[in-house]
Amino acid sequence: MKIGIFTDAYNPVTSGVVTSINMVEQEMKKRGHEVYIFTTSKSIQPNENQTLYMLNSIPLLIAKQYKNRIATFYSREVAKQIKELNLDIVHTQTEFSLGAFGKIISRKYNIPFIHTYHTMWEDYVHYITPIKGRNIRLKRLVRTFSRGFVRKAECVITPSNKTAKYLKYKCNVKNKPIYVIPTGIDIAPFKRSNFTLEEKNKLKESLGISPSDKVILFLGRVANEKSVDVIMDNMPSLFEEYPNCKFVIVGDGPSKKDLEEQAKRLNISDKVIFTGKVPWNEVPKYYNIGDVFVNASITETQGLTFIEAMAAELPIVAKYAPNLSEFIKNGKNGIFVKRNSDFKNAIINVLNDKKLCETLIKNGNETAKEYSIEQFGDKLEMLYSEIIELYKVKKETESKEEKNIQKKAIYKRIGEKLLNLTRIKK
Repeated sequence: MKIGIFTDAYNPVTSGVVTSINMVEQEMKKRGHEVYIFTTSKSIQPNENQTLYMLNSIPLLIAKQYKNRIATFYSREVAKQIKELNLDIVHTQTEFSLGAFGKIISRKYNIPFIHTYHTMWEDYVHYITPIKGRNIRLKRLVRTFSRGFVRKAECVITPSNKTAKYLKYKCNVKNKPIYVIPTGIDIAPFKRSNFTLEEKNKLKESLGISPSDKVILFLGRVANEKSVDVIMDNMPSLFEEYPNCKFVIVGDGPSKKDLEEQAKRLNISDKVIFTGKVPWNEVPKYYNIGDVFVNASITETQGLTFIEAMAAELPIVAKYAPNLSEFIKNGKNGIFVKRNSDFKNAIINVLNDKKLCETLIKNGNETAKEYSIEQFGDKLEMLYSEIIELYKVKKETESKEEKNIQKKAIYKRIGEKLLNLTRIKK
């Protein structure tokens, strides 16, 4: 197959969306398919095996702290190149500039178009306006926009049931198949066996952490919706009971300065370490110096960092959210807290209870295997093939009634195959 991925976010940007796209590209190429990435300028082409097409773009002024870019909605030159490629499927990963371009290309060259809805944008409207009354109207506009974007897609992929329900019930996406396919990760780089004690202690030393110190780890985008401040508020009393602890925040983002100020106000700056952004190939090592992984965010659509932490055999303490409960089972492969003030006791409980810690690590590692890149690839490859077949049937069938019958049959078959692939891997 020749697969066209259309995205506004790509390397060197660090995000869950980019991770997902990298996994699609890596796994589909491994299976012998051709993958073409269409994205904004200023993206990078890491190696000669990647085929990258960049549309002229400018910085996006809204939420500019994320260094997002928006491209022109059409490029005649790239469109001509796409015609020569003879793509089998268009897979959009954004609702904005490159997503619009992907839809245009789909119509122009009669290529089936599917969409992955990664982000529930109404959770981020506070970056546009902090006024609550206006936020409500803006959220309604976001829902209308989301519904309109996926209207012509053959199907929609979401990374979690939470996102699927949001599209169906809040955005009112009806009569459109929505398939939940969690992004898979390559769990191999995160294994503890990849790193010697000497390597881990060397990294600790570079951060000013003693070998005997316990590390409470947050890793991800340092932004308001990640609620790192909630974890920070729990740290003073935790440090009183566990003075040999350090709170390590791995990543960068718009909330970093505020969190540094918060640490000063709480008089714990000497025990809070901000690493800033780290290279992707170094990320697994940072997970492996941790003793407990913490995250208070309730806006995650899937939460890839939780899966990565599980793959690194790191026990998890998280704020309860319905989407996280799809794969985190309280007391089995992670610990949920309901109140913000409960983080301290939950973390200390994990540190003190060796048996509990071992249980969380063992079961968490098994959960990570269920989200392997291989399962992700199996599901996506099958979906691509079925949608291409569906598009072929629609073009060759004249009767509208027969088209609907064939369409329902293929959509049902996709659902059954996804369920079977999930069962096989468990």
